[in-house]
Amino acid sequence: MKLSLSGTPEYKFGMLALTSICGLVDSACFLALGGVFAELMTGNLLLIAFAVARGELFGAHVVAGLFAIVPFMLGAFVAGLFANGRHPMGGRIIGYPVEYAAVLLATVVALVMDPRRVGPLSQDLATGGSGEWARPVIVGLLAFGMGIHNALMRKHGVPDVATNLLTLTMTGLLSESRWAGGSSPHWQRRTMSVLIFFCSAALGAWLLRFGVAAPLVAASLIFTVALWPLMKGRAE
Repeated sequence: MKLSLSGTPEYKFGMLALTSICGLVDSACFLALGGVFAELMTGNLLLIAFAVARGELFGAHVVAGLFAIVPFMLGAFVAGLFANGRHPMGGRIIGYPVEYAAVLLATVVALVMDPRRVGPLSQDLATGGSGEWARPVIVGLLAFGMGIHNALMRKHGVPDVATNLLTLTMTGLLSESRWAGGSSPHWQRRTMSVLIFFCSAALGAWLLRFGVAAPLVAASLIFTVALWPLMKGRAE
């Protein structure tokens, strides 16, 4: 990890680690925990809209999506309480540990309960079986953490280091490139964000062969290393 002259790690490297965490978390949620996203709310809203259009207003996929959207909104609200306080670093010092705790608790639940894997196209999202309640609990905890995460990005984000808004990142990378007559600002960061997210999502999908908890274990380990620069790292 790159250090500044004062020995303090740089904040942006914690942000890049969060990009990989987002890829790992969403691959686990979408591919194994019922076809929802913990932090891509656009995807969840689209899936719910499609279900409603099919006449499934109270269908299993709508309920599964709400198990992600409602905790996400709560997490964003809670993070606002931290980030909008008087202390300028309050969001980072308090918010990131709370997000870390949510991801870690979700990982522990996945390890202990070992819920049955349910893919995005499955119609079997029932939570009445033994341990099946663990799926919405895991998704809810992860979505709560990702709500905090996204709120902190609005307050403490690093320019052109994207943890999840890859559509805007890819658009800026191309539309502002020298080939298009632009100046290619921060093209290295933008490219790195896209590559890290893609590779971490692919890694998460591969790790699922070892169990639902495997991508979450990887995310928790990365978060453990990234927590200090996220809290105390030198911002630009």
